[in-house]
Amino acid sequence: MNKKLKIYSTLFIVTFIILAVTSTFHYNNYTWTGTSEEKLEFADCPPEFMSRDTLPSGTVITNRHLTMSYEVNVVPKDTPDRKVLLSKTKDQTYQVNMKKVDLGVPMNKVQSHIPSILILSTAVVVIIVAIWILVLVFKLIFKIRKGEIFVTKVSKYLETAGILLSGLYLFTLATSYITTQYFISHIQMADYYIVFKNECNGMYILTGLALMMISQIILMGKDLKEEQELTI
Repeated sequence: MNKKLKIYSTLFIVTFIILAVTSTFHYNNYTWTGTSEEKLEFADCPPEFMSRDTLPSGTVITNRHLTMSYEVNVVPKDTPDRKVLLSKTKDQTYQVNMKKVDLGVPMNKVQSHIPSILILSTAVVVIIVAIWILVLVFKLIFKIRKGEIFVTKVSKYLETAGILLSGLYLFTLATSYITTQYFISHIQMADYYIVFKNECNGMYILTGLALMMISQIILMGKDLKEEQELTI
């Protein structure tokens, strides 16, 4: 077993265990505080979000103003006077627990464009990596159709694709964490607190590491093939 294969296989096992543990067990050590000024309520839409104009004919036109939206994970604050959100019908009553919400703010009140820049940069990186991997896949298919499997280029294509997938996972995880920490520091919600949750697809990094392992196995097969040819 070559050195790279040992490293990649070890990383695969460690990553698999970490993903399995973090997706199974959740530890929240939060101390929530609330004030009497906080209020989460149903109310008429404020004019900075939506306004209505009445034409001379009596027709009412609704104008929805441009807003910036942020999707965040939340958990309720554990305060003594906390009210719950209920869904009531004729025969049934359910308690509604919000875990993810979409926060909207008028464009003229946006304090910083850092979250938008991070989200946009993530989208750009995802597109670039996807195109790069697609090119590698076509090159790989071309080599396989020519009957060239245990060759250095095939190994290199697989290793590069694996590195790109693993790097994409780590990059999206980092930008998601940084963006959430910014929201936690700058946004206050009534009755709820913004929290970070890893929602990145773990299959990206597992598939990436698996491809990196396969690339080294192909190199080992190439060396064995060359040894057999020399022996013959």
